[in-house]
Amino acid sequence: CIKDSSLFPVTAEVNNKGHLIVGGCDTVALAAEFGTPLYLFDEVNIRSKCAEFKAEFGRRYADTTVIYSCKAFINKAMALLFEEEGLGLDVVSSGEIGIVRAAGFPMGKVYFPGNNKSAEELILALESGVGRIVVDNFHELNMLGEIAKENGCTPDILIRISPGVD
Repeated sequence: CIKDSSLFPVTAEVNNKGHLIVGGCDTVALAAEFGTPLYLFDEVNIRSKCAEFKAEFGRRYADTTVIYSCKAFINKAMALLFEEEGLGLDVVSSGEIGIVRAAGFPMGKVYFPGNNKSAEELILALESGVGRIVVDNFHELNMLGEIAKENGCTPDILIRISPGVD
């Protein structure tokens, strides 16, 4: 029996051999087949949490978009799952932009924060159609303005303000 089930996915159980089962898969058998460390994601649990976040924030705030931070973990399958669940994505690198593009994720639902973006990353974000670039400082704002001007576009941005921080 699992003593504190809040720590485990909703599909977790312990079988008669004492093995942890997640999503119907025996984790001991998976470790034997694929080795360790092994990352295991429970689709039922992830979809359940997506729905829960959307419902709870949607109930409190109109026109809300729940955004998953790709720096936690992203691959094509996860990007497609989040698209199916109606979430947006937060990407912080050109690598993450590449993964979500390759997955066919709608780039208009992608947000690009980060306080040290390079000119190359900003160009890639604009060329990829990233929905919102989150600008952190005047240097970045000026750099993005020049790049956008050179490329004849007007990006949608969000400005992150940190009161009292120079």
